[in-house]
Amino acid sequence: MKIAMTVWGERISPVLDCARTLLVAEIVREEVVARRYELFDARCLGQIMQILARQGISVLICGAISQEPANIIEAGGIQLIPFLAGDAEIILQTFARGQAISAFAMPGCRCYGRCRMSQCGSSRKRMRT
Repeated sequence: MKIAMTVWGERISPVLDCARTLLVAEIVREEVVARRYELFDARCLGQIMQILARQGISVLICGAISQEPANIIEAGGIQLIPFLAGDAEIILQTFARGQAISAFAMPGCRCYGRCRMSQCGSSRKRMRT
């Protein structure tokens, strides 16, 4: 499985819409076996979609995200896990082991990273969290 995370330094980027770096990781048998960084321009959603498709990404983990980009990413068949915050490596390792990452939900997100803020409290499809 290949996943991507928007990062800023060593942390999840607070807002995908302003992010510039993707951490692309490959997970095999609950272990991160490869990782690389890819630069992108978040103002050009087509560019990030091309990167995700080219890299075979199935999951995108990020911080806050606007409704339109979230809809486009999900329509592209990418599982979106938004509104997470914290150390990117810890979140990556936790996700790779199949453990819950809900503890990394951004402050104020009552859905623990499973939704977009405008939908907190709704019954969205449960994601791998």
